Amino acid sequence: MAFRRQLYSNAQGEIDLRKEFDAFLFGTDGGTPHNHLILLRQPKRDSNNQPLRCACVDHLTNEPSSEQECPFCLGEGFYWKESFHRVYSNYSGSGTGLSARNQTMPMGTVRVDYKIFYLKFDVPITYKDKIIDLKLDTAGNLVVPYKRESIYKPETIIKNRSDNGRVEYITVYCREDNAIRLDD
Repeated sequence: MAFRRQLYSNAQGEIDLRKEFDAFLFGTDGGTPHNHLILLRQPKRDSNNQPLRCACVDHLTNEPSSEQECPFCLGEGFYWKESFHRVYSNYSGSGTGLSARNQTMPMGTVRVDYKIFYLKFDVPITYKDKIIDLKLDTAGNLVVPYKRESIYKPETIIKNRSDNGRVEYITVYCREDNAIRLDD
Protein backbone atom coordinates (compact mmCIF):
# COMPACT_ATOMS: atom_id res chain seq x y z
CA MET A 1 0.00 0.00 0.00
CA ALA A 2 1.44 3.35 -1.03
CA PHE A 3 2.13 6.00 1.58
CA ARG A 4 -0.40 8.80 1.41
CA ARG A 5 -0.50 11.71 3.82
CA GLN A 6 -3.21 14.27 4.43
CA LEU A 7 -1.86 17.58 3.09
CA TYR A 8 -4.62 19.81 4.33
CA SER A 9 -4.88 20.45 8.02
CA ASN A 10 -7.75 22.83 8.60
CA ALA A 11 -11.36 23.31 7.67
CA GLN A 12 -10.52 25.78 4.87
CA GLY A 13 -8.31 23.20 3.15
CA GLU A 14 -5.11 25.19 3.74
CA ILE A 15 -1.72 23.56 4.06
CA ASP A 16 -0.12 23.92 7.50
CA LEU A 17 3.52 24.62 6.60
CA ARG A 18 4.77 23.85 10.11
CA LYS A 19 3.12 20.44 9.94
CA GLU A 20 4.54 19.85 6.45
CA PHE A 21 8.02 20.91 7.54
CA ASP A 22 7.86 18.54 10.54
CA ALA A 23 6.65 15.73 8.26
CA PHE A 24 9.58 16.34 5.91
CA LEU A 25 12.19 16.82 8.64
CA PHE A 26 11.11 14.14 11.13
CA GLY A 27 9.13 11.73 8.96
CA THR A 28 5.96 12.20 10.97
CA ASP A 29 2.80 10.57 9.60
CA GLY A 30 4.83 7.56 8.41
CA GLY A 31 7.20 9.38 6.03
CA THR A 32 10.97 9.15 5.76
CA PRO A 33 12.89 11.63 7.95
CA HIS A 34 15.17 14.03 6.05
CA ASN A 35 17.43 15.46 8.74
CA HIS A 36 20.74 15.29 10.51
CA LEU A 37 22.01 16.60 13.82
CA ILE A 38 23.99 19.81 14.15
CA LEU A 39 25.26 21.70 17.14
CA LEU A 40 24.13 25.28 17.57
CA ARG A 41 26.85 27.22 19.42
CA GLN A 42 25.49 30.29 21.18
CA PRO A 43 27.25 32.79 23.42
CA LYS A 44 26.39 32.67 27.11
CA ARG A 45 24.96 36.03 28.12
CA ASP A 46 25.07 38.23 31.21
CA SER A 47 22.10 39.98 32.88
CA ASN A 48 22.31 42.78 30.25
CA ASN A 49 22.05 40.20 27.43
CA GLN A 50 25.69 40.80 26.41
CA PRO A 51 27.98 37.86 25.54
CA LEU A 52 30.13 36.80 28.52
CA ARG A 53 33.75 37.44 27.56
CA CYS A 54 36.23 34.71 28.24
CA ALA A 55 39.03 35.32 30.73
CA CYS A 56 41.53 34.81 27.88
CA VAL A 57 40.48 38.00 26.03
CA ASP A 58 43.29 40.57 26.13
CA HIS A 59 42.07 43.83 27.69
CA LEU A 60 44.23 45.98 25.39
CA THR A 61 43.64 44.30 22.02
CA ASN A 62 40.20 42.70 22.68
CA GLU A 63 41.55 39.53 21.05
CA PRO A 64 41.07 36.04 22.48
CA SER A 65 43.79 33.44 22.82
CA SER A 66 44.00 30.85 20.06
CA GLU A 67 41.92 27.67 20.02
CA GLN A 68 44.93 25.66 21.21
CA GLU A 69 45.66 28.03 24.12
CA CYS A 70 42.21 28.45 25.72
CA PRO A 71 40.32 25.34 26.86
CA PHE A 72 37.25 27.41 27.86
CA CYS A 73 36.29 29.28 24.68
CA LEU A 74 38.46 27.50 22.07
CA GLY A 75 39.45 30.86 20.59
CA GLU A 76 35.88 32.24 20.31
CA GLY A 77 36.48 35.03 22.85
CA PHE A 78 33.35 34.34 24.87
CA TYR A 79 31.86 31.50 26.86
CA TRP A 80 29.30 29.51 24.92
CA LYS A 81 26.79 26.71 25.12
CA GLU A 82 25.93 24.15 22.47
CA SER A 83 22.61 22.43 21.82
CA PHE A 84 21.63 19.70 19.36
CA HIS A 85 19.09 20.46 16.63
CA ARG A 86 17.78 18.42 13.74
CA VAL A 87 18.02 20.24 10.42
CA TYR A 88 17.95 19.70 6.69
CA SER A 89 20.84 21.19 4.74
CA ASN A 90 22.15 21.36 1.21
CA TYR A 91 24.67 23.28 -0.87
CA SER A 92 23.79 26.06 -3.24
CA GLY A 93 26.17 27.80 -5.58
CA SER A 94 26.26 31.52 -6.09
CA GLY A 95 24.75 33.35 -9.02
CA THR A 96 22.88 30.94 -11.27
CA GLY A 97 23.49 27.87 -9.15
CA LEU A 98 26.04 25.14 -8.74
CA SER A 99 27.32 25.59 -12.30
CA ALA A 100 28.58 29.09 -11.39
CA ARG A 101 30.16 28.32 -8.05
CA ASN A 102 33.76 28.62 -9.26
CA GLN A 103 34.45 32.22 -10.20
CA THR A 104 37.62 33.41 -11.89
CA MET A 105 39.18 36.36 -10.11
CA PRO A 106 42.31 38.29 -11.14
CA MET A 107 44.52 36.13 -8.90
CA GLY A 108 42.85 32.74 -9.43
CA THR A 109 39.70 30.73 -8.83
CA VAL A 110 37.60 31.15 -5.72
CA ARG A 111 34.82 28.82 -4.56
CA VAL A 112 31.78 30.71 -3.35
CA ASP A 113 29.39 27.96 -2.30
CA TYR A 114 26.69 28.51 0.23
CA LYS A 115 25.43 25.88 2.61
CA ILE A 116 21.79 26.33 3.46
CA PHE A 117 20.34 25.04 6.72
CA TYR A 118 16.59 24.67 7.25
CA LEU A 119 15.53 24.81 10.91
CA LYS A 120 12.28 24.53 12.83
CA PHE A 121 10.39 27.76 13.40
CA ASP A 122 11.31 27.93 17.09
CA VAL A 123 15.11 27.50 16.95
CA PRO A 124 16.53 30.70 18.54
CA ILE A 125 19.37 31.39 16.08
CA THR A 126 21.12 34.76 15.73
CA TYR A 127 23.98 36.18 13.66
CA LYS A 128 26.35 35.77 16.64
CA ASP A 129 25.79 32.00 16.71
CA LYS A 130 27.68 29.27 14.87
CA ILE A 131 26.36 26.11 13.22
CA ILE A 132 28.59 23.09 13.70
CA ASP A 133 28.30 20.15 11.32
CA LEU A 134 29.17 16.91 13.03
CA LYS A 135 30.99 14.05 11.35
CA LEU A 136 28.63 11.38 9.98
CA ASP A 137 29.34 7.89 8.70
CA THR A 138 28.20 6.79 5.22
CA ALA A 139 24.79 5.73 6.60
CA GLY A 140 24.21 9.20 8.10
CA ASN A 141 24.81 8.21 11.72
CA LEU A 142 26.90 10.36 14.05
CA VAL A 143 30.46 9.17 14.49
CA VAL A 144 31.05 8.41 18.19
CA PRO A 145 32.82 10.02 19.91
CA TYR A 146 31.32 13.15 18.33
CA LYS A 147 33.64 15.05 16.03
CA ARG A 148 33.14 18.52 14.68
CA GLU A 149 33.56 18.53 10.91
CA SER A 150 33.03 22.20 10.06
CA ILE A 151 31.85 25.39 11.72
CA TYR A 152 29.63 27.88 9.88
CA LYS A 153 28.79 31.50 10.64
CA PRO A 154 25.26 32.57 9.57
CA GLU A 155 25.36 35.17 6.80
CA THR A 156 21.62 35.47 6.18
CA ILE A 157 18.80 34.29 8.44
CA ILE A 158 15.33 34.22 6.91
CA LYS A 159 12.25 33.63 9.01
CA ASN A 160 9.87 32.23 6.40
CA ARG A 161 6.40 33.50 7.24
CA SER A 162 2.87 32.60 6.18
CA ASP A 163 -0.52 32.27 7.90
CA ASN A 164 -0.98 35.82 9.21
CA GLY A 165 2.77 36.34 9.58
CA ARG A 166 3.66 33.39 11.81
CA VAL A 167 7.12 31.89 11.29
CA GLU A 168 6.77 28.53 9.53
CA TYR A 169 10.48 27.56 9.31
CA ILE A 170 13.89 29.26 9.28
CA THR A 171 16.41 29.28 6.43
CA VAL A 172 20.05 30.05 7.28
CA TYR A 173 22.58 30.78 4.53
CA CYS A 174 26.24 30.29 5.40
CA ARG A 175 29.14 31.08 3.08
CA GLU A 176 31.34 28.06 2.58
CA ASP A 177 34.52 30.15 2.52
CA ASN A 178 33.76 31.33 6.06
CA ALA A 179 33.50 27.73 7.27
CA ILE A 180 36.22 26.43 9.55
CA ARG A 181 37.28 22.96 8.45
CA LEU A 182 38.64 20.85 11.25
CA ASP A 183 41.33 18.24 10.70
CA ASP A 184 40.48 14.57 11.32
